[in-house]
Amino acid sequence: MDDSLLKLAKASSSQKKHELAAHMTGLLATRDDATTTSKETKLLNSMLEGVYTSLGDEAKQEMSDKLADVSAMSSTLAAALANEEIPIAQAVLERSISLSEADIVKLAQTKGQDFLLALAKRDHVSKDVTKILISRGDKDVKQTVACNLGAEIEMPEFEALVKDMPKQMGDRIRHLRKSNEELLEDLFKDDGEIAAGSELQRRPSKISPKAWVMGIKMGKTTLNKAVYQCSVEHNLFDVVALLSFFSGMQMKYVHNLMVRFDSTGIATICRATGLGAKEFQAICKERCKHLKFPESTGSKWLTNYHMLDDTDARRLLNLMKIKLKATERAEAA
Repeated sequence: MDDSLLKLAKASSSQKKHELAAHMTGLLATRDDATTTSKETKLLNSMLEGVYTSLGDEAKQEMSDKLADVSAMSSTLAAALANEEIPIAQAVLERSISLSEADIVKLAQTKGQDFLLALAKRDHVSKDVTKILISRGDKDVKQTVACNLGAEIEMPEFEALVKDMPKQMGDRIRHLRKSNEELLEDLFKDDGEIAAGSELQRRPSKISPKAWVMGIKMGKTTLNKAVYQCSVEHNLFDVVALLSFFSGMQMKYVHNLMVRFDSTGIATICRATGLGAKEFQAICKERCKHLKFPESTGSKWLTNYHMLDDTDARRLLNLMKIKLKATERAEAA
């Protein structure tokens, strides 16, 4: 594929352009693990950008649906899709990490309420964007921001939004946000500054974490089965390794959450990675043994797990990773 192919694409009929765009979209969607800087990914993005203005709504809708969750999509292509009418733009507005912060800010400053509502549902909403959404948004937008645990918001602004909610909903969101703020603060504390148990020790295992990961990737087993088996074998160290891999969070941080005296952090990671209640209960049982807590504490932790829904957990996990990366970049500078 080269410039001559791009010229051919531009010169093709409308139907051919649609077919070519669908083919390139499919190829780009399979490159989700690739970076936007690889040669092949750059070329696919460049070709889609080149024919974009000549595509119909059907082709653009297909592109938005298939690429909204694909990190290999270029920021230019993401911005183009995000500026379409809301049916086409919505998936990218809500989910695409390829959409740049500058483009998100511009959209928040200039678009209507349906666009603002979609932006308010993103897994992570920066402090600057949150302020714009609160300033320009209607009641639905503001309530969505308040309920989004991935939205960075000052506490006075948060309390002002919560007071307009039904009491039960407001109390739940307030409790979750307070727990999450404490958790995020604790991530950056030294080991001696948080209430936690002793370090986990590596144990002999029938199946190594690496072998479990390979089996899961091949579809031979599941993360739920792997975690449950490691838990009943009293091997929390390997559980940490598996959760670290599938959450994308460094093992040292997952380990710290596993040995803390509370359950908010580890419950969040388990929920975000799709672990079921049975598997989380098995983890709780082993945590109680390791921390020398009564089993009744595990039942309380299970209640915390049920209080989180999958969306809240995913958003908090993403926020944790964003803050950790920002701190690491600052320390490296």
